Formats: sequence, C-alpha cells, structure tokens
Amino acid sequence: MARFVMAIDAGTTGVRAVLVDRQSRPVATAYREIVGHYPHPGWVEQDPAAIWASTREVIGEVIGRIGANPHDVAAIGITNQRSSIMAWDGPTGRPLSPLLVWQDTRASERCGELQGQGFFITPMMAASKAEWILGNVKEAVEAAGAGRLRLGTPNSWLVACLCGDINVSDHGNASATGFYSYFQTGWDASPLAAMGINEAWLPRLVDSMGEVARSRADVFGAEVPVAGMAGDQQASLFGLACIEVGETKCSYGTSAMITVNSGESVAIGGPGTYPIVAWRSGERTIFSLEGQVVTAGAAVQWLRDGLGLIGDASESSALAASVADSGGVWAVPAFQGLGTPLMNAEARAMIGGLSRGSTRAHVTRAVLEGVAHRVADVAESLSEGVRRAPSLRVDGGASRNDFLLQCQSDLLGIPVERSAVSDGAAFGAARLAGIGVGFWPSEEAAQWRSERVFEPAISTDERESRRALWKRRLELPLAGLG
Repeated sequence: MARFVMAIDAGTTGVRAVLVDRQSRPVATAYREIVGHYPHPGWVEQDPAAIWASTREVIGEVIGRIGANPHDVAAIGITNQRSSIMAWDGPTGRPLSPLLVWQDTRASERCGELQGQGFFITPMMAASKAEWILGNVKEAVEAAGAGRLRLGTPNSWLVACLCGDINVSDHGNASATGFYSYFQTGWDASPLAAMGINEAWLPRLVDSMGEVARSRADVFGAEVPVAGMAGDQQASLFGLACIEVGETKCSYGTSAMITVNSGESVAIGGPGTYPIVAWRSGERTIFSLEGQVVTAGAAVQWLRDGLGLIGDASESSALAASVADSGGVWAVPAFQGLGTPLMNAEARAMIGGLSRGSTRAHVTRAVLEGVAHRVADVAESLSEGVRRAPSLRVDGGASRNDFLLQCQSDLLGIPVERSAVSDGAAFGAARLAGIGVGFWPSEEAAQWRSERVFEPAISTDERESRRALWKRRLELPLAGLG
C-alpha cells in the first residue's frame, strides 16, 4: 500500500519536492535553486530544461531520503509560480522558448494597448507573454502551423514532462493568465481572438483535485496519478484549510500575499485587490480575493545584506523585541513600489524619525512594524469585498518571526494563527492530490493545525492611533518624497 503523497512546488526561485504521510505530516523535503536569466532590462527568463532537471533531482532525493521507492507514492500534486508561460513541441517535449517569468515586463506597452481595448491584462499576466512568443519565436510559429505547439504555465510543463504529450492545467492557474472567463469558467474567446491565440494551443482545463494523468514509469519509476494542481497562493489557501467564506491566509515570503476565500461568488474588493479561482472540483468552483505587499521578507533581507544590521534573518525578531518601542523611528518598506491598495510602482522606501539615539534594534523594529502595517492595509482593502475573518492564518519563512506576528495581531485586532507547516503551498498541493485519489477523506480538507496563536495585546484606541499615523506616513513616498 502506498504510504505517501508527493508535492512538487515549482516556485520562482527554486523547485521543492515534499513527501506527506497518511497522518498529514511532511516527512521529507528536497530543494534546488532555479537560476533566472535577464537578457534585457525588464526581461526575466528561466530555462525549462533546467527546471525539469532540478525537478527530477528533488524527486529522486526526497524518495531516497527516507528509504522509499516510487511505488510508495499514492499521488502527485503540483503547485507553481503563476502566470509564467512557455512553448514546447508536444510530441517530442522539446522546449521552444524560455519560460517567461511572471515578473517579465517586456510586453508592458502592449498591455497598455489591450487595457485600452477593455481587457484586464497586466504585464505580470501570462497573456501578453504568450502573444510575444507567437510573434517572436520562429519555432513556436512553425509548431503552431504543424499542430504541435503547446503553450502552458509551469504546472502544465511539468505534467507533460512526467506523463508525456498532454497539456492540462487547473482553473486556478488559468484564471491568473488574463485569458480566463470567470463567469464561463473556461478560456475567454475575446482576449484570445484579440491576441491571435488559438485555444487549441492552450491547456485543457481540469479540476484541482482528481487524477488527470499518470506518470511514465521510465520517468518517475512508477505509474503514479497526477491528481492535484493549484497555483502557489491557492494551494497555500487550501493547505491552511481556509475552506469557508471569509477564512483568510497570509503567506510571508519575499513579498506577502493575502488571500481570502470568497466562496462560490466572484468578489470585488477595494483598490488593488483582484478575484481569482481558488480551486474547482466537479461543477463547484471556489473563488478567492487577493492582495499583495510587494516587500515583506525582502525588507528583512535588506537589513541583513544592505545595512548589515543582522547576521541572519532569524535574529530580527529578538533584536526588535529588545527595545520597548522604535524610539520614534518608522519605515515604509516600499523597496519595489507599493502594492495593494495603492498600486504605485514608483513609490520608494523611506525611513524617518532617526536621532543620535537610534540603534539597529530601533531600525529593525521599525522595518518589521512597517511590514505588519502593509499587511493590515491589504486586509482592509480585502474586507471591502469579503467580510473580515475572525483570525488570520499564516505561513511562509517570515511567519517564524514572533515579533512580526505579534505586531500583526495588534494592528489587525484579531488572532494570528501560525501554521504548523511553514510551506503551505506544497502542503496544499499534496492535500489536493491525496484527497483526489482517496488517500485522505474529503472531509479532512478543513483540518487545520496551528503551531502558535498570537492574540492582540493593545487597546482599540491605540490600534486606531497607530494606523492613522501610519497612513499619514504612507503618503510621503507617494508625494515623491521617497
């Protein structure tokens, strides 16, 4: 009897494989970094062959780490960076283009034209990148004419590598591309026609859970169902058991992504938020609403690498807590602009209130408080579309920072629950796949395990005062003073 479910997490910076046992415990993990390439300003690419090679390595390593074999795996779940896209030749599996990463802005001018035509397509979406491939990669055009072209996001590519000439994707990943119709729950003919993209080149859309293909024995070592797929934020939402309407999670990574379950309705939130398909099973589609803090964990990395105030990111929590307050120091961590709700890419970070008495502890505390304020900004904008959750569930590397989470609870005025599993996306992909093949009963989808709960420790008056002062300071980068 198979003992594990495997998750493959193909992120922007690396690929990870995780094995989860029948008790829903991650028991082994393996990771490889993925190198990015920047051939021109604004261009961000990755080598699909290198992604697949790294994926094969982590698959073998994670299985070998616990003395298992491929037959011990009941199902495979895949989660991935969203809205990155590439072309390949279906019958041979040969890449025809690089993977154009979601951060790539080479088609930003074209996105402006499309927006003028009434299409909601931003430079971070896959749609304009797919059009660019068809307009600039000769081999892709030739493959299209021969009926061999496949266009897909990283999850689609990995399924093809594992299983052969199949091009599939889940609705959640599709909904982040710019080609998806929320109301028809399928590819939208209007933007496809406007951009000259044939639907036949795109993945066939499948449920987020349930077998869609089987791995080839000569590739994986056994024929194992691929039975779970979701973009990284949707997988994290599922992994943190945010199953009911209003349940909300925040993934603290380089950035911070806040996602709220909006149920079977497309919710429209405040400025800078956007609806997306969370997952789909049978005829039931669950939607979510998202917002982003552009700089979160990256601000702590700056304290380490840019200023040398800490030797390791893990030191920041104790250092911030070593002083009673920030000593008047404040920070707006807008190192790469401001996301939700302001959506201003030109804003820049600011530190103010410095004096001769300011120390590295004060600056560190101010930066962490700034990150927590930015998450609170996003939560407020999301609450305009979906009622505010009674608590916030969190995962990601920076979620291990006790000071940050206590500050977060204080500023939100609700408990912050830290997940027992720090990598919610991989765990969610495993859960989707395992439930899809009956490895776990479906009712276990709502099973939630927290490692620690942080309760608000300040009064409502103090919270409101801090938030009002923060919003005045947030106007400074927007006024061109940053």
